Amino acid sequence: MLYLNETDIKSLIQMKDVLDLVDAAFQAQGEGLAPNQPRRRLIMPKGALQVMYGGLPGQGYFGLKAYSTFPGIGVRFIFLLWDSNSAELLAFMEANILGQIRTGAASGVGARYMAREDVTEAGLFGTGWQARAQLEALCCARPLERVKIYSRSAEKREKFVDKMKDAVPAELVPVETPAEAVRGSQIVCTMTTAREPVFDGNDLEPGTTVIPAGSNRAANREVDDETFRRAARGRIATDSLEGARIESGDLIRAVAARAIDWGQVVEIGQIASGKMPGRASADEINMFVSQGVGIEDVAIGAEIYKRAKAAGAGEDLPVEGSFKKPT
Repeated sequence: MLYLNETDIKSLIQMKDVLDLVDAAFQAQGEGLAPNQPRRRLIMPKGALQVMYGGLPGQGYFGLKAYSTFPGIGVRFIFLLWDSNSAELLAFMEANILGQIRTGAASGVGARYMAREDVTEAGLFGTGWQARAQLEALCCARPLERVKIYSRSAEKREKFVDKMKDAVPAELVPVETPAEAVRGSQIVCTMTTAREPVFDGNDLEPGTTVIPAGSNRAANREVDDETFRRAARGRIATDSLEGARIESGDLIRAVAARAIDWGQVVEIGQIASGKMPGRASADEINMFVSQGVGIEDVAIGAEIYKRAKAAGAGEDLPVEGSFKKPT
């Protein structure tokens, strides 16, 4: 079994590659060739364990990602990859970076299929670790010239811009209000832990693609009912309808408020596989609600594994018993 740490993973793959891998996984999903199980959570007195898994039988892999969340300690991810034809356990990976880049890439794929071709400006809500990958992926998906950065903290806005200004080709502009981030933007992406909407849907301009990517708990919400009402006239997509019914606070609460109904929500795989368009007109407002699914991790983890084997990266760990390759 191959062991890969965060440094190994960072050296083996770039965002542009990850975007294509996640895109291909969604295409397989749309063809019914990517079985996936929604995230499951185990809540304990001092912390929580989350697990999600999926498979790409066409590539010969399935995998599992697990992560713990503890106040004062943070989040710790691991990923396990198996050969789906032989049951051999192939790799154990530290997966904080894997989780970060795949979350960003999913938003990038949403922009690739649903945003207008002539996008030049975006608004990004959030300045944390995950927001960095959102910015990188959006700039890979579309040739953005300007991205407005909003956080309630002026200090965090400025620090984010200073850290990321050389990482992307777009000009990064810190803004003081949510309205400034939204108005004039053709993409609005949110990566926050908010429990209430972070902007007013009335500020959205025709043709905007909205990508809420931070709400994967039923109690959280980044987008208001007005945004959903306007997007429902175009297209609303998510990465997993089954998972969305469990943990997408944005969708759950919009349905409860009767701003939309579940029948108006499709899976991004249907769009990626060409079965339906991401947008029907230049003026429609549309939305991709990203929560994160296991097939994204499997697609990226499998490619990292193959590259690591080719490069001689990582460390081989002895495996005994039932985890060994059958002989």
